[in-house]
Amino acid sequence: MTKPTSPDDNKQVANRAMVQAAVLAAVVLLCIVAWLAFDFLLLLFASILFGVLIHGVSCWLSRHSPLPYKASMAAFFVVLLLGLGGGGWLVAPSIAEQADALSDSLPEAVERLRERAEQLPWANELLQQSDRLADSLPEGSSAFSVVTKVMGSVAGALSSFVIAFAIGICLAIDPRIYRSGLLKLVPQGYRPRAAEVLDESGATLRAWLLAKLLEMLLIGVLTTLGLWLLGIELALVLGLIAGLLSFIPNIGPVLAVIPALLLASLEGGRTVLYVAGLYLFVQALESYVFTPFMQQRIVSIPPALTIGVQLLFGLLAGTLGLLLATPLAALGMVLVRMLYVEDLLGDREQVTDGSS
Repeated sequence: MTKPTSPDDNKQVANRAMVQAAVLAAVVLLCIVAWLAFDFLLLLFASILFGVLIHGVSCWLSRHSPLPYKASMAAFFVVLLLGLGGGGWLVAPSIAEQADALSDSLPEAVERLRERAEQLPWANELLQQSDRLADSLPEGSSAFSVVTKVMGSVAGALSSFVIAFAIGICLAIDPRIYRSGLLKLVPQGYRPRAAEVLDESGATLRAWLLAKLLEMLLIGVLTTLGLWLLGIELALVLGLIAGLLSFIPNIGPVLAVIPALLLASLEGGRTVLYVAGLYLFVQALESYVFTPFMQQRIVSIPPALTIGVQLLFGLLAGTLGLLLATPLAALGMVLVRMLYVEDLLGDREQVTDGSS
């Protein structure tokens, strides 16, 4: 015989259903807002990334010097400005000159490569098909319009970089305000764990960004030195391109080698082989020496996951999404490990053993 339900039980069930419906509606609303403001959220994440880096460097200076935190941050910016100003004064004229020479040499290299390809039957057929395809495209799809869109995307990324850096400075001036504000949004019983998650997330982003900056410096210096030893005239600007594009894992090195190979094709097939070998050597050194060493200190991201996240965020947000895909993946792995695997599933020991 079933027990009749009381009015209080019915009221509790109704209240529970209303709470569940409200939570579901809030999640749906947040998803819609995140979709509509996706570019803004990425810009905010870039600002947090800069803020975490500035805060970490300033804390390190404060611990290893008699300066307080804000004075250490001011000293960091002074050293940064002096370094950028001195480096720009020394190499900016050479970089500008070589960039102009590169922009003049690349069309010539592409034209010569096309002439050589026309001598091969299969390559000539592919070129003819590509020409027919280009003629059939709408008027706004010309090569000039594509280049214009790319340049506009790069300019947009640079402007986003400046805005994110400015917001990052504001975040780094007094990060405790923002940290305590976030923790107040969490139930009191879970605030200590939420503080651990925030600290671990910040440490992961800081370690990843420092490792990436060191990797960019290493690749840029080695590429410039190797191209100079091979007698490539535009070694400095090609090395700078290689260093900057290495910020984008997997995709960046492929994009960086294209202008170097095109420029080397003007010198002959042997030079192309030498340049390709140099880039392969630098990438092998980065992949098998530098990255394994740094992964002892930062989260290890599987390559398939990195490429998948890059494709997703590149399609959703263009250049900015492609640049921020990898740190977002690193942050996501930390959150999944701590909030889902450790807290929800209770699998702390296994994660600890496999995190190295």
